[in-house]
Amino acid sequence: MSVGEKRSPFLLAAMLMLPFVAPANAQNAGGPGPSPEVSFPESGEVLMQADELSYDRDARVVTASGNVELAYGERVLLADRVTYNETTGVVSADGNVALLDPQGDVAFADHLVLRNEMRDGVIDTLRVLLTDNSRLAGHSVVRSGGNITTLHRGVYSPCDICEEKGQTTPIWQIKAFRVVHNKQEKRIIYEDAFMEFFGVPVLYVPYFSQPDPTVKRQSGFLTPSVASSTELGQQIEVPYFWAISPDKDLTLIPRFTTKEGAVYQGEYRQRFESGSLTSFATGTWPTSQQAGTPGENEFRGSLFGNGKFDIDENWSWGFRTELATDDTYLRKYDLSGTTDLVNNLNATYVDGRNSFTADAYYFKGLLTTDSESTTPWVAPVLQHDYTFADQVLGGTVGISTNAMILGRSVGPQYRRVSSTVRWDRRGTSSNGFVHRFFGSLRGDVYSVEDVPNTAVPGTEFEAQTIARALPTIGTEWSYPLARSDGGMHQVIEPIVQLIYSPNTGNTVEIPDEDSLSFEFDDTNLFSEDRFSGLDRWETGARANVGVRYSIYTPNGGQANAMFGQSYRLEDNTSVAAETGLRDETSDYVGRIMLSPSNDFLAVYRFRIDDERFKIRRNEVNLLGRRGPVSAEIGYGYFAADQSVTFQEREEHYLGSIIKLDEYWRLFGQTRQDLADHRTVANRVGIGYEDECLDVSLMFSQSFYRDRDIEPDSSVLFQITFKTLGTGNAAETTGFR
Repeated sequence: MSVGEKRSPFLLAAMLMLPFVAPANAQNAGGPGPSPEVSFPESGEVLMQADELSYDRDARVVTASGNVELAYGERVLLADRVTYNETTGVVSADGNVALLDPQGDVAFADHLVLRNEMRDGVIDTLRVLLTDNSRLAGHSVVRSGGNITTLHRGVYSPCDICEEKGQTTPIWQIKAFRVVHNKQEKRIIYEDAFMEFFGVPVLYVPYFSQPDPTVKRQSGFLTPSVASSTELGQQIEVPYFWAISPDKDLTLIPRFTTKEGAVYQGEYRQRFESGSLTSFATGTWPTSQQAGTPGENEFRGSLFGNGKFDIDENWSWGFRTELATDDTYLRKYDLSGTTDLVNNLNATYVDGRNSFTADAYYFKGLLTTDSESTTPWVAPVLQHDYTFADQVLGGTVGISTNAMILGRSVGPQYRRVSSTVRWDRRGTSSNGFVHRFFGSLRGDVYSVEDVPNTAVPGTEFEAQTIARALPTIGTEWSYPLARSDGGMHQVIEPIVQLIYSPNTGNTVEIPDEDSLSFEFDDTNLFSEDRFSGLDRWETGARANVGVRYSIYTPNGGQANAMFGQSYRLEDNTSVAAETGLRDETSDYVGRIMLSPSNDFLAVYRFRIDDERFKIRRNEVNLLGRRGPVSAEIGYGYFAADQSVTFQEREEHYLGSIIKLDEYWRLFGQTRQDLADHRTVANRVGIGYEDECLDVSLMFSQSFYRDRDIEPDSSVLFQITFKTLGTGNAAETTGFR
């Protein structure tokens, strides 16, 4: 094969040699030309490659045959035979014709005629492979302006046809009397269109359009959803996506229900040079109003939003908004399952390991046990962390400072300033011992009022200012022992941690606002202070002892285990007896993880009473995959911890997906509350997914009850036509 290079639009370089040589093989027209990988700009430069090249001087027609490749700018034409008429500027191609566009689309035809620098033309029968592998075909095709292709009796489908299974038509396709692909507007328009399933027409629309595969976002209606439930009745959603500009968009999602009227929803998103924000607002005027419940309100609505913005390379600020008119609205209308609303305004400074944050919080609980008058607000809470660059006695020194104001309508309030200086030194000895020395000095100042006196119910302590300080020193020692045998690696590591601080305990005159959620387990066995906040601290002399073991096999399997206990010189009256940390010897805590392969994972976590050996925490999670079956099993038992936060809980969970073949799947899950002897939720369904369609049928049950929320059973049918839709919204139709 040989190559010739052309210098003017469709003027073949071989023509320059014709006065001196007879029509001949392309090898005689010039030596090897540029590599086909060379990129040609839109400059009029043409590259042609063919087995043979001839020129009719009288008719001024160039003919190329045999594996013809013709490139003009970013357009490439492949064919068995190509002719170019110098007088008319028309290019004709025959046999296995393929035309590659700059956008990545590939058009196939048996015969085509092109003009105007290969931008316009007429094709008898055209088949187009779009950039997302969907297909567009039609008869009597006219291409004009380089960007508009009009097909008569057009067909569009992203589905493959499996000829091995005797399939002659795609699962679904759109047939139209006329199809127009406008690349400038990036839309595919159908006139007098039918949607067919397995070749059977099921839906007719006189006009329909969709974005072409190059579109990431464009205004238009999204696929509607239809639903039915015992709580809301029959429902339909008709979303509309509005691409306002490249940096902002709005999605309107009105939902119409037969039992509760219309629910209006809208999501707004915008990007800025410094950040972005998102907001989602809903509202309804319910048809039925239940007296004595949150549902008696004439208007119910919500507003959720968040944003984050950079001020400079170090400073940023952000916000989080979660508002609802009443406690049950979000769950009643299946908008959100949250039971706590958090509103936050934040400013952050970060410079390497040093940081500063300022936050303000407003909270709202949505359960019957929550009281708005006793729910606190926090404004501000300031946190500063600084690590000194220079070491002291071979260790790093850092300082943390926290300041917070907390208030509420009814109940304790306080102002707090806390500061901690820490020193930490780590090292490894020549004989393999890993050691760590650490120390800290913490000081707090509280101004408190309206704090209940637990010793005399119904009374409160006087408003007062309380100062306290706590020095802490400690060391940690471990000796990892490793062994390798036949590709199997094992590591066993005994760990001992000794900590001393004065046994000052905690005073009830300081309310506990940030350390209520406390649990002793394997994750905090070796923590210097196991309380998550600052209102409570761990004091006294104590030792934490444990051992870690890990094993790794040559085939990628692994397992590890950890077991330990904490010891004290005196009882720790700062924590409840149920935590397992109050006595001189704590409960036993541990974890076992087993993963012999990527197809199986088992994790077991436990806490055992050190005197009666009664299980206080028992948590098992199994994830496995065997052939077409994937499953997850979970069981959890949690004894009562602190009465303020934890009640005794016991539940189990089972979920599974079974792949019946390459496309079909069965799935289901159930969750049981064993402590209350009730089912929380069930779900079972069947689904199908291939390259162009995703369908699922699911039956679900919810047994949750709260004021105007009642248990609900629903059947949900969802169908997604892949490649159909507007912008980056979901293309889903649902029946529930």
